[in-house]
Amino acid sequence: MIQSKDQIVRCELFHQKAASDGDQTVVMATKIALQAVVLSGGASRRMGRDKALLPHPAGGTWLEHITGLLNSLDLPVLVLTIHPSHERLLQTNPGVSVQRDAKPGAGPLQAIAPIFPADPQQALLIAPVDMPDLQADGLRQLISSWQQQPTAAAVAHDGERLQPLLGIYPGGTKQRQSMLETLAAGQNSWMAWLKQIPYRLVSLPPEQLRNCNRPQ
Repeated sequence: MIQSKDQIVRCELFHQKAASDGDQTVVMATKIALQAVVLSGGASRRMGRDKALLPHPAGGTWLEHITGLLNSLDLPVLVLTIHPSHERLLQTNPGVSVQRDAKPGAGPLQAIAPIFPADPQQALLIAPVDMPDLQADGLRQLISSWQQQPTAAAVAHDGERLQPLLGIYPGGTKQRQSMLETLAAGQNSWMAWLKQIPYRLVSLPPEQLRNCNRPQ
């Protein structure tokens, strides 16, 4: 499950909820807790070795790079994986926890389903481990865009195609139920679920969204 409220950084998103109070209008603030989730449970068959443990040009591994970026934004980070080596690598990293994928090999939608929040005051920033060129400024841009309309998912776009595994997905009973129904219907596709929820595109620098699945 998503971490407790004491462990979660709260993004203050001021929804314009006007309440009548005589001649006055009261503006109420709603806070949405944002948690980062790194998808790191793939088998890396096309790469021929575990992508998460590949050396990153900035130092460390691809997995350490993405968790470090998210940590630098003061977000709690949860890594979903099937690899015990990932847990060993990150066990001393503050602010990072690791959880085993409950259904290995079933795809990212199955991996996310057990932790997807039904609470609309929680949201997940999903990021894949295999975007090694992603930078903090790109993530900040994604968060800033989502904050403008926090009830809809904000999904990265590279100018040519959607990158649905990099995005911010607000919780809620409808979103969670549609995810579970999509999976129950035998559809493991993230796009099949995305078509059922409100979302908008966020254009990010395409050079940061290079998805690496094969040896270069």
